[in-house]
Amino acid sequence: FHSWVMRDMERAETRYPMNLAETASIFFETVVGDRLIQLAASPEEKLRYAWYDAESAGAFLLNIPTRFDFECRMHEAREAGETLSPTLLKQLMADAWQGRYGDSLECMDDMFWATKLHFHMTGIQFYNFPYTFGYLFALGVYAQQESKGADFHQSYVDLLCDTGRMSAEAVVQKHLGCSIEDPDFWRGSIRIIEQKMDQFEREIEAAGL
Repeated sequence: FHSWVMRDMERAETRYPMNLAETASIFFETVVGDRLIQLAASPEEKLRYAWYDAESAGAFLLNIPTRFDFECRMHEAREAGETLSPTLLKQLMADAWQGRYGDSLECMDDMFWATKLHFHMTGIQFYNFPYTFGYLFALGVYAQQESKGADFHQSYVDLLCDTGRMSAEAVVQKHLGCSIEDPDFWRGSIRIIEQKMDQFEREIEAAGL
C-alpha cells in the first residue's frame, strides 16, 4: 500500500528511510489482525491470531532491543580499544539477553552475534533500531484514528506520500497535528499493545491453557 500510494510520484521522492519503512506494513497487520479476531469462529482460532500479536510485541520490544543493546556495547568496546574476540562478543551477547529478559529465558544464545546477518552488514550499522521505532511509530499513527474521525484516511495516505521527503517528526506534525516528541504519542502505541496482551490472556483462559 505504501508503494501504491506513491506510484505517481517522482522516484527520488519515494525513497523513504528505514525508520518509516514499517509505517504501512505494521499499520495494516494491525488492521487485519483486529478484524481476524473479530471474525474468528472458535476460541482456538482467536488464540492463534492473538498469539501472533504477542509474538510481534515480544520481537519488537524485547528481541530487537536486545540486538541494539549488544551492538551499542560492541561499538563502545571497540572505541575503548578492546579486541572484539569471540569470548568478549559472547559475553556482550549474554549480557544483552540478560538485560532485557532477566531470568525469563531457559537459555541464552550467546552466539547469536555470529549467526545474525544484520550484525555483519558493513554498509549499515544498528540494523535493528528502525524496526522497533517503526513498530511503535505505526501503532502511534494507528492510535490517532479515533481523534481524527473521517479525516483520518486521507491524512494517513498523505502522510505515507511524504515519508520520502520529510522526517518522522515532520510528517506526523503536518498530517496528524501531533508531535512524536510528546510522550502521549508513544503512550497511544503502548495502549494498543496493552489491549492486545489483555486479549491474548483472555484467549488463553478461554482455551483452558
